[in-house]
Amino acid sequence: MVEQTEQGLSDQYPRASPWPIPLVLGLVISELGILFDGFLPVAVGGLVLLAGSIVGIVRESGFAATLHRPAFAVAAVFAGLGAGLYAGTTATARAAALSGTGVVVAAGAVALFLYETGRL
Repeated sequence: MVEQTEQGLSDQYPRASPWPIPLVLGLVISELGILFDGFLPVAVGGLVLLAGSIVGIVRESGFAATLHRPAFAVAAVFAGLGAGLYAGTTATARAAALSGTGVVVAAGAVALFLYETGRL
C-alpha cells in the first residue's frame, strides 16, 4: 500500500519567482517611453527588462537549459515584430523601440553564449 502525504502548495514550491514584478515594470516603462515623445531609450530599456524577464521565466521553469538560446529567440521575436510593425503601420517609434530591443537582446545573447561556453 502506497502512503500518500498531503503537501501544501507552499511545500512544493519553497520560494516565489522574482520575475512577475520586472515583467510588469518592463511593460509599464516601455509604454511610458512610447507615450512621451523623445523617450525612446526609456522604451527600449523597458522592453529589455521585459525581454530579460521572459528569458528568466523560461529558464527558471525548466523549458531551457541555457540562457542564450531563449535570449536569441526573444531577440528574434522582438526584431521581427519591430520590422513587421515598421513595414505595416505608421507607428515608427514603437517599431524602432522593438527593433532596438531585438538588437540589444541579441548582443546580450551573444555575451551569454560566450559566458556559458567559458569563452568570456
